[in-house]
Amino acid sequence: MVEQLTSLIAARGDLIAYVAVFLAVAFVTIAVSSVTATWSDVRRRATAGETGVRSAAGEGATLIRGTEPDFLKGLVPTDEDKKTELMRFLNSAGYYGTPALMWFQAIRLGVAVVLGMATALLYGRMFPDHSWVMGAAASVAMTFMGYILPRSIVSVRRDKLFEEHRQGFPDFLDLLVICVEAGIGVESAMDRISRDMAADYPSLARNLGFMSLELRAGKSTREALENLALRLGIPEAKSFATLIQQSEELGTSLVQSLRVYSDEMRAKRLARAEEKAHALPVKLVLPLALFIFPVILGITLMPVAMKLFRALGI
Repeated sequence: MVEQLTSLIAARGDLIAYVAVFLAVAFVTIAVSSVTATWSDVRRRATAGETGVRSAAGEGATLIRGTEPDFLKGLVPTDEDKKTELMRFLNSAGYYGTPALMWFQAIRLGVAVVLGMATALLYGRMFPDHSWVMGAAASVAMTFMGYILPRSIVSVRRDKLFEEHRQGFPDFLDLLVICVEAGIGVESAMDRISRDMAADYPSLARNLGFMSLELRAGKSTREALENLALRLGIPEAKSFATLIQQSEELGTSLVQSLRVYSDEMRAKRLARAEEKAHALPVKLVLPLALFIFPVILGITLMPVAMKLFRALGI
């Protein structure tokens, strides 16, 4: 039995070396990240501990952290800045709440480990004559790629939602102008518009519904609009929040300001559509040159080539 085990280890020595190096690198990376997170958390608490004052966001984060499952609690960043940045990133992509943050972190680690282990196993089987250093380097590289892959996928979804918000924002402004002219308040208008736009622009309607809930919870219109601009992630929403704030401070007509801004947003949307239309011929040059023109040229010259071959007796 011992001799068989020894022969197996000798036959699979490179594969075992790949797996061992990958596990060692993974464990060292996790340990270093845990120690760094702990140090940053200690420094943050030491800095904020003198005042003894907690912000509302900090209290909410503490309450949420207490309801997290134990096996996923360590995946949530302890640094509040990093946690806020990740939460804002996920919210902009349509994933809300602390569970989304925990599952996002778990998926990142899971994909990284799976790709690293799979690379180590496949590299040892496909290239048994190569050095274990190359296998370990490939495993570490795939681990890194697996760690950043989920964020890239979420970024693609976020960009699609940003485009949806940008396309639907002029329609939202038109509906808001109609509601305000009819004497409907901002809170009721947001609730009504979110229900009307749910079919065409679901993400924008969902964020407008969140704003309506914030207004019902007692937040000011200014704070609710700023949070809406952060969730939508487009410059038009930030300009809209500034417009509402300036209208309230200066006492100007809100309806007139909204009407002018709505016309400007529709003109920008038309300009973006025209820009894409003008860029289309340039984008079609490469497909035409590679796939269409050779076929047309071949069909055009084929009769001439056949007559020439017959005349030459080929």
